Amino acid sequence: MNITYCWTEPSGYLAACLNELARRPGVNVSLIHWAPSPIAPFDLSLFREVTPRVLSEAQRHDTAVVRDVVAASKPDVVVFAGWAHRPYVSLLDEPRLRGARFVMTADTALRFTWRQRLAPLRIGGLLKRVDALNVPGERGYQVMRSWGVPGRKIARLLYAIDYNGFWAAGEPRFADATWPKRFLFVGRYVPAKAIDTLVEAYRSYRQSVADPWPLTTCGSGPLESLLGGVEGIENRGFLQPADLGREFRRAGVFILPSRVEPWGQVIVEAAASGLPVICSQDCGAGVELVRDYHTGFIIPTDDVEAGRRALVKMHHAHPDLATMGREIRHAAAAYSAERWADNQLGLCARLLNRPD
Repeated sequence: MNITYCWTEPSGYLAACLNELARRPGVNVSLIHWAPSPIAPFDLSLFREVTPRVLSEAQRHDTAVVRDVVAASKPDVVVFAGWAHRPYVSLLDEPRLRGARFVMTADTALRFTWRQRLAPLRIGGLLKRVDALNVPGERGYQVMRSWGVPGRKIARLLYAIDYNGFWAAGEPRFADATWPKRFLFVGRYVPAKAIDTLVEAYRSYRQSVADPWPLTTCGSGPLESLLGGVEGIENRGFLQPADLGREFRRAGVFILPSRVEPWGQVIVEAAASGLPVICSQDCGAGVELVRDYHTGFIIPTDDVEAGRRALVKMHHAHPDLATMGREIRHAAAAYSAERWADNQLGLCARLLNRPD
């Protein structure tokens, strides 16, 4: 079975998933993607089992180049990212791919806006033409169902992680006599991640307790200056996955207060390492993994006071954090790269009318 993935920027989770898929017998994986983002410069050596074809800025917008590269891989199944990149969408009309099956990925969040309700008028034809859609979890599924996509065309495991790696990274924390008293944020420093809300909630938290915990932030982006000079905040910058594991190990609670987060892959990574999670209502992964007082707290989006209260609750719940961490890391096991590869192969086999 030849499967070709047409992606945007590379990431650690994509490498973990495709490495696992490429190890499966009888499967040949091809990957084309754009150059790494300047604010998320993942090391391409993470792709140990796959040799990516990296498209330059000009090439990624050149329909002829994209079609030639994909056709040369002789795919049985083509998986392409979203409906916004025309060269990828154009593959549906490529004569050399006439026998292939097409899977479109979509991580649109359910937002109840008029623009979202009218989306089928713009892309309804494309939704009908693709053979399947791969979405991240229940919210993604509900978006597609609201757009009239039949349930049989929707797969619900778009993203997964190196679960064993993050599990191992967090394991020493459970062996320590004292659970770390440190909050952790990982993500791009951009408005969608609500960096401003995070900083204000953390400042307010520090005034609410006698012995405030530090907050480590990992990432990069245009709002990095908001973190500078804030007492208690340690900005570690962008880290590769191997280095990120060390930050998960030394933290006690993870927080992601995003304004827009269709999924939030880093929530799953934090959960796999055994960290209780605070996240906003807009984080799709929170629907699957976070339960108040059991594995963390879900807070209203863009609510500084709610963020402060959640930080204070976690602070005072310190004796219970290890129990919360054990619960959430088991829930995260469903999002391992191994389970993702099983799902991908099952989906492709069904599309090709082959045995699962």
